[in-house]
Amino acid sequence: MRTRTTRWAVGALSALTVTAGLLAPIPAAAGTPTSPEAADVPAGYYDGTDGLTGDELKTALNDIISESNQLSYDEVWDAIKAADEDPNNPDNVVLLYSGESRSKDANGGGSGDWNREHVWAKSHGDLGTSGPGADAHHLRPTDVQVNSIRGNKDFDNGGEEVEGAPGNFTDDDSFEPRDEVKGDVARMIFYMAVRYEGEGGAPDLELNDEVNNGSQPFMGRESVLLEWHEADPVDDFERQRNDVIHDEFQQNRNPFIDHPEWAAEIFGNGGGGGDDGGSPDPEPEPDPTCGEATGLETVALSDLSADARQTVSDAQDGASGETYENREGVLPECEDGHYQLFHVGSQDRVIAGGDGEIYYTPDLYETFQAVDLDS
Repeated sequence: MRTRTTRWAVGALSALTVTAGLLAPIPAAAGTPTSPEAADVPAGYYDGTDGLTGDELKTALNDIISESNQLSYDEVWDAIKAADEDPNNPDNVVLLYSGESRSKDANGGGSGDWNREHVWAKSHGDLGTSGPGADAHHLRPTDVQVNSIRGNKDFDNGGEEVEGAPGNFTDDDSFEPRDEVKGDVARMIFYMAVRYEGEGGAPDLELNDEVNNGSQPFMGRESVLLEWHEADPVDDFERQRNDVIHDEFQQNRNPFIDHPEWAAEIFGNGGGGGDDGGSPDPEPEPDPTCGEATGLETVALSDLSADARQTVSDAQDGASGETYENREGVLPECEDGHYQLFHVGSQDRVIAGGDGEIYYTPDLYETFQAVDLDS
C-alpha cells in the first residue's frame, strides 16, 4: 500500500518557463488561483439549469454542452496552440504538468517535443482519436516524456516526484499533478463525465473512487479530485482557455469553470453523479473475509450486462476493488468481515465475498442477487 499525502504548502515550487536557455517563473495567469467571477459566458448559455441539482443538473448540462463542433484529431493541434498560449509569449504554449513555456512549433513525438495529453486517459473507455478522444477541453500540451510517465494512470495523491516535472508525483497506479493545476485537472475530468453519457457511440464516462480502472470508462479518485477542485480554484488562464475553445473551436464550454459550485451539486456526495443511496464507508486495509450470504434471489452470469460480466471476470482473476467492512449490513446475511466492491455503471455494482462468491446489486444497494457463475 503506497503512502498518500497532500501537498498544499505555502511557497510550493513555482512553475518554470524556458527563456533563452534560462529558467524563469511563468506568468501568474498560468497557474495562480484568482477569483472565479470573470468567465465570459454568453447570455443564456446555461438557461434551464436554475434550481437543478444531482442527476437533473447533470442531464441538463449534458444537453447544453453536447451542442458542439467536433474537431478532427489534427485540428486539436491548432486548438491547443491557441487555448494554451503563453500570455507572455504568443509563440509558446504552457505545458500542463511541467509548467514550462515551450515553442508552439515543438509539437511532435520526439525528445524535447510536446504532444497531446488526454487528461481523461484515452484507454479509459477506448476514446480513440475522434469524439471524446479529440475534445479540446481535456487535451493539453505536455512534454512527451512526462506524458509517457503519466500514461493511463488515474489521479490520486502520493508517489515519487516526476523527473522533468517538479511538483508532480507518480507511483504504479496513479499520478498527482502539481498544485497549481490540480483544480484544472479535476474540472476537465468533471467535464468529461458530464459531456459523454453514451450517446452517439461514445462511451458513458463516469467517476469512481478507485485507481487501476484500466480499460473501463471510469476515472478516479473522485474524492481526491473534489479536494483538488476546492483547493485550487479557477484562475484566469483556465477562463481564457474555456473562452477560446468555445469561441474559436468547439462552441461549447466547460461548465465547472463557469460554475465551480456545480461540482459539489453533481459529484459532491461521492456518488459519481446523483445520490449514492447509502454506499458504506471504506476501511483502510482489511482483508476480505466475508462469508457466503444465503437466501438471495439468484441471477445467471449470462444475464448480466457485458460490463458486469467483465467486472465479475476481473474480480475472479484477483482484481482489487474497494474494500468495505460490512458493519452496516450492506450485504445481506453477511454479519461481519469485509467484502470487495466493484463499480460497473452509475447504479450497478459487483460484490465479491471472501470465499469466491459473487453478488450483484443493480440499484445502489436496494436489492441484492447471488450470481450463479455456472450459468
